[in-house]
Amino acid sequence: MSGVRVVVSASAGIRKKVGSVMATAGNLVIGETDSGPGALRMIQSLQPDVVVIDTDSPHGKSAAEMLEEDGQIGLVLLGTHQRRERNGPYISGMILKPVQDTALITAVEFAAAAQHRMRKMADELAKMKETLATRKAVEKAKGILMETLGLPEAQAYKRIQQQSMNKRVSIRRIAEAIITANDFK
Repeated sequence: MSGVRVVVSASAGIRKKVGSVMATAGNLVIGETDSGPGALRMIQSLQPDVVVIDTDSPHGKSAAEMLEEDGQIGLVLLGTHQRRERNGPYISGMILKPVQDTALITAVEFAAAAQHRMRKMADELAKMKETLATRKAVEKAKGILMETLGLPEAQAYKRIQQQSMNKRVSIRRIAEAIITANDFK
């Protein structure tokens, strides 16, 4: 699975090892850094889909916690011992050192897939919220037209729909304009 990754570790050896394993697996490593604060700046500017963080490096643990709170990036943690408290929903994998190639590749691929699913669900949720808001606005606008103009429901909807087509704007904008105009009465 190819994708963009950032590796964070104080150890140049670990960064090189992880980068090499990722490149061999067909992943693009777009950034490496030796500090947590540097990682956060890099991640904000590059927006990778997965970050591999060495929690034993200075600020590595705090960077992982900040990224976990944000929830926008898949996280794979490397460490000398497994931390029981590190089981949040955005942590996709924890690998003990020394890093084994197959474990790293599997964890990164799992993190990327999980992040893809999370983004897809977030997009679907946003679309559903938009559809619901449109439906609510149209229903309210239909009610206003039915009450003020004495139209049946089907004609009220047809009038909103016709205005939407004539003005080449969304049906929601027409509905909101009707609601706003009614509020000023």
